Amino acid sequence: MESDRAEEVTATRRRLLAASLVGGGLLGQFGSATTAGASDESLPEHLDGRVPDLLGRYDVPGASIALIEDGEVTWSGAYGSADPAEKRQMTVDIPFQVQSITKSITAWGVLKLVEEDKIELDDPVGHHITSWELPSAEYSWDAVTVRRVLSHSAGLPAGGYESVPLDEEPPPLREALSGNADGPAARPTGEPGEFRYSNPGYALLELLIEDVTGRDFGAYVDETVLDPLGMDGATFAATEQLRSELATEHFVDGTPVPASHGPAGAHGELYATAEDVARFVAAGTETSGAPVGRGVLAPERVGEVYTSTVEPTGFYDLATDGVGLGLFVETLSNGEQAVMNGGQGAGSWNWFHAVPQTGDGIVVLTNSERSLQLIADVVEAWADRSDLPAVSLTTARRWIRLPVWILVGVAAGLALRLGYGAVTGTRTFAPLSERNRTARAVLGGLAVATLGLWWTLGRETVAFFLPVIAEWIGLALSAVAVLLLLTVLAPRTDEGDTT
Repeated sequence: MESDRAEEVTATRRRLLAASLVGGGLLGQFGSATTAGASDESLPEHLDGRVPDLLGRYDVPGASIALIEDGEVTWSGAYGSADPAEKRQMTVDIPFQVQSITKSITAWGVLKLVEEDKIELDDPVGHHITSWELPSAEYSWDAVTVRRVLSHSAGLPAGGYESVPLDEEPPPLREALSGNADGPAARPTGEPGEFRYSNPGYALLELLIEDVTGRDFGAYVDETVLDPLGMDGATFAATEQLRSELATEHFVDGTPVPASHGPAGAHGELYATAEDVARFVAAGTETSGAPVGRGVLAPERVGEVYTSTVEPTGFYDLATDGVGLGLFVETLSNGEQAVMNGGQGAGSWNWFHAVPQTGDGIVVLTNSERSLQLIADVVEAWADRSDLPAVSLTTARRWIRLPVWILVGVAAGLALRLGYGAVTGTRTFAPLSERNRTARAVLGGLAVATLGLWWTLGRETVAFFLPVIAEWIGLALSAVAVLLLLTVLAPRTDEGDTT
């Protein structure tokens, strides 16, 4: 059902930046998602009260959420705005481009071919691609198997392809695979068997499906996966009606992102509502009724999807501990397995998390690049109120916040030191003092260089994933740098101290 508490978000980043760095201000920004609301609230009631606050905290226009219990979609809610510029309220019927969550659906399409004995998971993809000549590569194409491509371990390159507005025709798929669409050619450029997230790999799988079935990729997935699972609002076809209904996505700074599409759909161009995605997620979980796979895939095939084949690295290692086929997996503290996948594009973050054995799951779709922290808060509330162990996504969030607290502590210590020196007269403003001039110059240069590196390089990198955390790090780091410079300019006057 649609939440009756959905409202347009009017909070801005300026309000966030104006908040205090100490006491309730900082705690309010970093507080747990599970602190608000009565303990006897249902999860939907809790989300109704909590999500509008999170939209304001993180300056995210809107979100759509769906819950899964006992393997069934039991609730959905919509909050905030689908398009602030047009004053379009978010509703549960509004579709999103779900980005890389698409890969999970694509994986089921590939596994359907395995189930029909048309391909094998350990076949080299080149055995089934007949309409495109595999380009020469440093590494052997024989090691680029279907299983490895599905699990991002085939040595294929990262990156994406040129996108064009939805009312324009993108470059042909085979041109993109050849490297002629503002993206890398789909060829092994690294050692197969090691994790490397690859969109071109899924473009290869799209072509494989078309060559094996003789059908359009979107039509095939629609008939074999979307329709049987009741994903009525999900489609790969960007029709005129869909364009007018889509949630408008937004960059980190709040600028709207024009909707676009590219030459491949299998890696990230499914359009769907939160309920649609939830129906898919539910199909892979246990329930008291229908079997796992819901007749689309046999339970053992779904088990293969959930089997980790390679360990993730980098950013992915923070939120997961294994890579399955088209999604990620982790083992919870109670021994149960959780599965998840995220979708990030120019203007959005999306996520699903599920525990197949218990039939619990959640889907969160948003229309802003600022929403990863919001997603972590919502997933934490879901796990807590569903009596599930903490998941890696929320655990990683706590570690990511640690640098802010450390910097705040350092700033507080420096401020107390300077204040004590000023009150006792043991510190005076004497920038030209001969006392420890070299050490003070090094300390001052280090403070300026660190601050410069953050605002020119570090901030942009962190802000892409964690804009709110980036803002707090910038403020805390600036405070530390200023206090260090004051320490340099006001050296101690007593003997026996070096600064």
